[in-house]
Amino acid sequence: MAKKKKKGQAVEGGKELKGQSSSKLATSKSKVFSKQSLRRSKSRMSYDSSSSDSSKDEQETKVPEGKKGKKKEEPVEEVVPGPGPGAEGVGEATWAEILRMREEAAAILAEMLEEEEGEEEAKPKKKKGKKAPKKKGKKVKMTTAMLEQMKKEAEEEAAREAEMERRRLEEEKKAAIEKERRETIEQQVRCEQLEKSQGLMKQIAKFNKKIYVMEKYEQDWKIYISCRELPNASIVNQMSTHLHLWDLAMEKTSIEDASKRTENVIQLTEDLQDLLDIFVDEDPQRVENWKWMRQLFRDYQKQNLDVATYRVLRDVEKNLNRIDIPTADFDFQNDYFKLSIWLRVQLPIPLPNPRRPPKPRIEIAFQKVDLSVFFPLVLDCENMAIRVMYLKYDHLSDLSDTFYIPSVPPEMLADLNTSMKEEWRFKLKYKYKFREKVPQGQQVDENGAIIPPQPEKEEFESDEEIPAVPYRLMDPTSSEYAIATDSTCSHLFYGDARQVFAIDLPSHVVNLRKFTILGGVYHLNLIFQPPQPQTFITMDLSITRLYLPKRLEYVPYYIGYEPPVPPEPDVIRTPEEIEAEMKQLEEDMEKLMFITMTWPQHVLFIEPPIVCHWDEEEKLWSRKDVHDLKHIEEKGILSFRTGAFGIFGLATPRYANLPYQAWEIRPEEDGTITFQLTAAVLFLEFNIKEGLICITLLKNSPNKSLKSLVGTYFKFYKLKRIMKEAGVDIFPDHDAYCYVENSCEKHWPMERHLYRNMAMLCNTFNFTWSRWNLPAGRRKIVMQMREYAPSKPKQKNYSMLLVTPLNATYVNCTEVSQFFIEEEIEGIRFCADLCGLIKVTCSITLRKKIENVSWELVHALANLLESTRVLSFS
Repeated sequence: MAKKKKKGQAVEGGKELKGQSSSKLATSKSKVFSKQSLRRSKSRMSYDSSSSDSSKDEQETKVPEGKKGKKKEEPVEEVVPGPGPGAEGVGEATWAEILRMREEAAAILAEMLEEEEGEEEAKPKKKKGKKAPKKKGKKVKMTTAMLEQMKKEAEEEAAREAEMERRRLEEEKKAAIEKERRETIEQQVRCEQLEKSQGLMKQIAKFNKKIYVMEKYEQDWKIYISCRELPNASIVNQMSTHLHLWDLAMEKTSIEDASKRTENVIQLTEDLQDLLDIFVDEDPQRVENWKWMRQLFRDYQKQNLDVATYRVLRDVEKNLNRIDIPTADFDFQNDYFKLSIWLRVQLPIPLPNPRRPPKPRIEIAFQKVDLSVFFPLVLDCENMAIRVMYLKYDHLSDLSDTFYIPSVPPEMLADLNTSMKEEWRFKLKYKYKFREKVPQGQQVDENGAIIPPQPEKEEFESDEEIPAVPYRLMDPTSSEYAIATDSTCSHLFYGDARQVFAIDLPSHVVNLRKFTILGGVYHLNLIFQPPQPQTFITMDLSITRLYLPKRLEYVPYYIGYEPPVPPEPDVIRTPEEIEAEMKQLEEDMEKLMFITMTWPQHVLFIEPPIVCHWDEEEKLWSRKDVHDLKHIEEKGILSFRTGAFGIFGLATPRYANLPYQAWEIRPEEDGTITFQLTAAVLFLEFNIKEGLICITLLKNSPNKSLKSLVGTYFKFYKLKRIMKEAGVDIFPDHDAYCYVENSCEKHWPMERHLYRNMAMLCNTFNFTWSRWNLPAGRRKIVMQMREYAPSKPKQKNYSMLLVTPLNATYVNCTEVSQFFIEEEIEGIRFCADLCGLIKVTCSITLRKKIENVSWELVHALANLLESTRVLSFS
């Protein structure tokens, strides 16, 4: 019974695989037979076919009585040559192989016979005459037994393949279950290792914050015992009192008083900015008080300079230098601002004279400010004054909304351990959601009543445990789905980050996330001259008529201009129309002021700047009123036209030095750390000593503006602000990759964690860039590292380090490999981060040296790496 059942199954399978077995018979040509074996096979096949035909004819001639005209079909017995599958001594696989060899031999034999018969029939044709009759070749006829045998073999082949597929699926399932078990164990190890690493990082941060607090107490004590006239910037009460006393004396401010107070304001605002940079996690109310006080000092500083200008203009004869009879000027400068005034002296009005020529256009060169203005004819400046004031500081840009980075998702600021826990929970939720749901059976209570089934929970709280579910094959897998959807942060974390961080602005508005105002600001003002004192000759007395309030009065002047719309390419214009348009354009341009200025020399302009105008009402920088901008880059001169007075600034691309070309970190013999950075234009070398950083080398600089900084050590927050104000912004924010091409934003929790690991190992290892890092993608960081001994002339070769959010390891790849190989080096245990990898691969002596590294040094280098972000922009 078992054999019959197996036979029926094989027949059903044979029907499905009939086409497959026949195709295999037609394509098998792996053996070569000799002519002698071919003849023996041919004679045997002919004999079998003739005997079968004769026996068939004999059976057809015998017709039983009573059933004339119908032939009785004899039952055909299944012929199985030799022991079948399951026979003693022959396994199923062995028997299948024997059948396959017989099948191939029969097919090859049939083809060889047909080829030989074809060769016998192919005879040379006669030139002329009758064609010889073709001889019909004998074809091999397949008997019913042979067909049944072929079906059985196909069925057995199908069964064998089905069994192999079943075994393959079972092996894949076992491998997947083993992978899940291994991932669960790795997650537990990862949490333990990351908690240890991040615990040490928190201790280092706490230690350095304590140092900052102690230094602040020492500074406060020095300020207290010095009895200086300036208040302590951290104490709001003292700052308010200082402003009140300043306000009482504001009306009598001379230009010398304004210069001194400007120096005091710059110092106090820098102290306030230091507090804002250091104590980021301070009480929010206290931070807001510092910002409010900083803005008050800025407002008072603006009023301070306006009052000084007003008092200079109150007495032209006394305070200004007389250029000639109708004109006078005034110049003053210190380390923080330059002031120049030009005016027409108020003279008696002459009688009308029709023969008097018209006044020429006014052109003034303010040499102290390196700026010249060519005014239109409508401005004769009678009873007016022109003030040009250059301020080396910028107190306006941070009033604009585009100055600050858009809100960053809180998940992006999470540490690596928290990020990985969230990703792990996401995977568990995904598995639980698409689990195999087993229908619950009916439950009965004590009274025999049916208890309705309780619905299974689908949503879980953040701290609620997600139940484990049996393995199920899913496409995509939980890991693939988590990576594709960025579950560690949110759907806005990386995939849509450009839309989140992008700022939609009108075309004329300057985006301060992409540009920065560099070198300070320029004030160009048209002011009414205040009344002048009238001196009585007969007595030592002068009288001045005043207008209240006693302050500068600005002349309302504005000439709007809209550039002509370029014609469409299909429109054909006559020469007369083109000439008229050009003439009209020249006339419109003549109505605007033409300004020429020299770039400030105390900052670096990597790219030619653009001129923008400050809009006081909307609190933003705009290019709407700046036209016809031109540059002479060799001389650092620009020119433009405008129809508006006010405040102007020079904006330059903020990240002109990004992306980086190369970087390297290595320890020195004196215990300091050298950090070399090859940016897009500049080459910088930093030296980190305890908690201080200095620039030791600067190359490819357009000027020598930063020469004074080379060799001077600063706290990192101070050095960062000085470099940004000087035009060397190598400190990209989270939205920088929206404005920098050829960059790859890395998984930020992973990247920040790696920077801190590198800082912990800086006294024993040499780190450098790798060309495989950029194409590696967001969740992979690739760099080279090696053990480094500064005293040895020859160092070890680099090893290729691969870091992901899940682990850190060495791979069998080099910089000269044809393609990147992610194959892990054998014998390395699972490690969640770089510190864990070093612990299991380095010697005890090296580990002790790592433990003795200075925490101030680690903190300073970590801050420098986190701010430069060399792994995302190189």
